Amino acid sequence: MSFLKKNLSRMIAVTLIAVGTGLGTSVAVARQPDMDGALGALQNAQNHLNKVTQNKDGHAAAARKLVAQAISEVEAGIAYGQSKGE
Repeated sequence: MSFLKKNLSRMIAVTLIAVGTGLGTSVAVARQPDMDGALGALQNAQNHLNKVTQNKDGHAAAARKLVAQAISEVEAGIAYGQSKGE
């Protein structure tokens, strides 16, 4: 019985290491610097728009809405790329 427990523990440890290594590899491969840069720029724009105190005839609010939509689209694109190993 002790032999079985010992081998089972080793098999579980090896499996966890293999899964962890595989996940690390897929994250490293899934780097998307241009999409990440676009996301950062949009988030920066959103921060600036959130500081606007006057609505500018509705244009500031419209810009905030469009930037939020663009952020969502870029995030969706990043997720799609990661699912394809990009």
